[in-house]
Amino acid sequence: MQAGGIEDFDTRVDNLEVLVSGIEQKAVSLRGRLSGVEMENRQLKAKLQELQVSLEVYKQKVKELENKNSILKVSGSLNRNPGRQESQKARAFIDGMVKEIDRCLRLLDQQE
Repeated sequence: MQAGGIEDFDTRVDNLEVLVSGIEQKAVSLRGRLSGVEMENRQLKAKLQELQVSLEVYKQKVKELENKNSILKVSGSLNRNPGRQESQKARAFIDGMVKEIDRCLRLLDQQE
């Protein structure tokens, strides 16, 4: 009866060794996958940063184009011998721009 008990014990130990070996292999595999995911995450973060910088550049370009468009509209309305209403809009726009420039100059003077 003891011999059977020892064989059962040996079988259980062998089974445990197989289980532990399988767990170790899975752990190694998971570490490899984790490394891959971490690398992909770093690459995606770098790409996101690039895209955010590009987005800011494009936002600035859009803002510049909107300003140019406004200026062209005013310029066009002044060049076409505008009526009273268009002339008033153009003058109001120019006055607003002059006030904004004056405000910027005052701020620059305060910083110095």
